[in-house]
Amino acid sequence: MKAKNIWVILSLAVSAVSCSNGDEEANLQAVALDMKESIDNLNHAIPSLQTIITKMEDGVYATNMAAATDNAYTIDFLDATSVRLDNKESALLVGVDKDSDNKYYWTQTICGESTWLLDASGNKAAVSGATGYPQIRIDESNVWTVSYDNGNTYTKVLDASGNPISLTEDNKNQKAPFLTSAKTEDEHIILTLASNGEKIEIPYDAHAVIGISDKDAGETPSLTEEGNLNIPQPAFYFEEGSENDVLCMSLTGIQIPETDEWMKLYGTGEAGQNIWLEVDGEPKAITVINGEDMAQPSRRSTNTSSRAKADIVFLVDNSSSMSEEANAIAEEITEWSETLSQTMDVRFGCVGSSTLFVNGAIDITTVENLHSYLNDRGVSGTSRTQGFAEKWLEDLVPNYGTGGSSYDECGGIMLHFADENFTFRPGANRIYIHFTDEPNYPNKRPEWSVESVHKGYEHYDWGSTRGTIHVVFSNTSSYKDETYSWSTLTKENPRNFAKYTGGTWMDVPSTFQGVSLDDLKVTGAITNSYIIRMNVTTDMLTGKHTVRIVIKSENGDYQAEMIYTDVEFTH
Repeated sequence: MKAKNIWVILSLAVSAVSCSNGDEEANLQAVALDMKESIDNLNHAIPSLQTIITKMEDGVYATNMAAATDNAYTIDFLDATSVRLDNKESALLVGVDKDSDNKYYWTQTICGESTWLLDASGNKAAVSGATGYPQIRIDESNVWTVSYDNGNTYTKVLDASGNPISLTEDNKNQKAPFLTSAKTEDEHIILTLASNGEKIEIPYDAHAVIGISDKDAGETPSLTEEGNLNIPQPAFYFEEGSENDVLCMSLTGIQIPETDEWMKLYGTGEAGQNIWLEVDGEPKAITVINGEDMAQPSRRSTNTSSRAKADIVFLVDNSSSMSEEANAIAEEITEWSETLSQTMDVRFGCVGSSTLFVNGAIDITTVENLHSYLNDRGVSGTSRTQGFAEKWLEDLVPNYGTGGSSYDECGGIMLHFADENFTFRPGANRIYIHFTDEPNYPNKRPEWSVESVHKGYEHYDWGSTRGTIHVVFSNTSSYKDETYSWSTLTKENPRNFAKYTGGTWMDVPSTFQGVSLDDLKVTGAITNSYIIRMNVTTDMLTGKHTVRIVIKSENGDYQAEMIYTDVEFTH
């Protein structure tokens, strides 16, 4: 053991006990009284040192260090614990040192020389993982003693010759403040000991508030095959109560091809990790809360809602051809929205359209107001989604028409009407459910086209996080996906709204009889939502960013990648 590598708890590089026997025997009682406070301070510092070293060896990052007004420092760690380290005048007898296995062990320092502190079996006493820690005191005969079991039993401290070491007059001068400095520097909190200038370097990451440092994010894998998963459009929001330190990304559920099961996601450091995230090319550590975990606050910050947050808009084709299913759709929306609102933080909106223009709308509102709009106005059939809940919505109508014939039925108009005007809540997943029995007819206007939500299209206008679209398509006997002659900008496949945004689609009977929204894929997508939490760095608080999401199952069977540009993380 090299003396220069020893981390001592306090004082000078010489021993806190005398190297002579019998010197200055007088007035020992006064010396013992004078030493009592410094001994108590040392004994108080030892368990704090043990906690710090244990966290270091367990790989737990520190996130903050604050100086207290009473000559102490408080160090916060990623596991939501804090260690108070007093910087008071203390005595010295016990220290620590790192051995060749990179683990720390207790030492005792006598007459300026340090040796390993051995347990009852003659082995070095480890600092972390031990059930006890050293404590010292002066016994009734003025001899230094040490306890290795938290003060339950004490044995005499012996010098190199095996003799007990007595208290001396010199001992009262062997005390000093614990630290000469404490500071944060680069990626460490550095504590400099007064004894010999040794530095304790604690790994530090002020931004690792989710419990994992971005340094542990690892490399994002590359796709080995063409992606076969639909990644839905995300929504971003700052976690409530986190003071902008935690950013959340919410996604609706991702369905596994062929099995139709909903994928469970695993984040950084978890066995079977299958989702990775980068912001501006930098890997981010992430934790994932899956749908089934959302009612378990222990998986999340105590300041976070335990329910997923979504704004759902129904886009309803209320042309005459939908009269057969209109009442069934309205009734199913009523029942389904009521059930969903019991388990999620959800709000609803609705847009209706028949031919030339949008002809009905209610802005994002409560489930009660939605039900009143659909059921309490004395109308039935396709009229349930006609009419405007507020005058300002009706005033927008001239801006949302195809300019085509009376047969133009266009889901794209309804979609953009809601997207551009509704008062969506910040951080809520935007989810659209489009009911129709006809192709999308944009009358050659790209702004109303299905392609307007297709990334890479010349007139792409959907942005990076504007919502996921799900499609319920009736009358499919006339418009079979494989055989109908679809045509871009004139007769478009409405299912592509879902395909392009990571949504789901389902073909149902033209009568809509026997169809329950609970059985539709959109319900599974919503109830199997995910919340992905990540640390926030200061550069993320302003400007626009590029977000890359990679999902890849452990065996590589299911994988996908999405890159979103010009993303702003705002409240």
